[in-house]
Amino acid sequence: MSKPLVAITLGDPAGISYEIVCKAVNSLAVKRACSPVVFGDKQILKKYFAGKMPFEFVKSSNIGHSLKIGVPSKKAGKIALSAVEEAVNYCMSGKANALVTAPVSKESLKLAGVKYPGHTELLAALTKSKKVAMLMTCGNMCGVTVTRHIPISEVHKTLKTKNIIDTVKLSVYFIGKKNIKVALCALNPHAGDNSILGSEEQKIIIPAYKVLLKQGINITKPLPADSAWVKTKNGAFDLVCAMYHDQLMIPLKCIDAKKIVNVTAGLPFIRTSPGHGTAFDIAGKNKADIAPMIESILYAANHIRIKN
Repeated sequence: MSKPLVAITLGDPAGISYEIVCKAVNSLAVKRACSPVVFGDKQILKKYFAGKMPFEFVKSSNIGHSLKIGVPSKKAGKIALSAVEEAVNYCMSGKANALVTAPVSKESLKLAGVKYPGHTELLAALTKSKKVAMLMTCGNMCGVTVTRHIPISEVHKTLKTKNIIDTVKLSVYFIGKKNIKVALCALNPHAGDNSILGSEEQKIIIPAYKVLLKQGINITKPLPADSAWVKTKNGAFDLVCAMYHDQLMIPLKCIDAKKIVNVTAGLPFIRTSPGHGTAFDIAGKNKADIAPMIESILYAANHIRIKN
């Protein structure tokens, strides 16, 4: 049986992304699982491979000379963006069924004129996907966040009953198992203590819970987030629905940061990414851990087989 094709972007060239992709695609685990097609800047990649590249490479830009490592820049943002755009076109044309994106800098993308706060929103726009969700897997655990890359001060203003409903339904559909048990997180400490510590549970989250329950989803009433995560770690739930970014990411990184895979539900193809950033502080020092990148590629390759 032929190995699945997986499109892989090289991410922000000023961080660790090129290093982790080049090492990951040469790992035995990845070579056994898939045939990678790598997208990025030819000038930057020449620094890693003097001769023939040991994988299929698609040049998305050729402007990486004299790039400063370890800091965000407009040029780095343009290079990262061009790789994503080229890889999305590749997947949308049916050449690959999965996309793995190496980390990008939100600051670099902003300097390059990108108006979206992260990969998830950018990919939704490029594929014209109306509803997407940012899932995080970590071994057998899975979580999703309703709001994504916004200031914490904006969360309570942005949180809507409809968004909770859409996020949970999209995630349950993507996971695909029968009778998925969902832990619904509260926004406030102690789930608001009957509105003493905040009214979002009563006004926004419980109405979503009631709709989802009527639609046949096995979901809890809003639980204090600390309780929801402890119970999930002990096997009580298949999916945690968090209300904001750090409510999702802090527990998972404490459990096992190397196993985290970022998955976008709602796209026309499978998309994954390691659950970390560009790590500018160690860029160019050959210190980056490739385990999360390998996990992301293997997840994508395995799910191509499952979907097919």
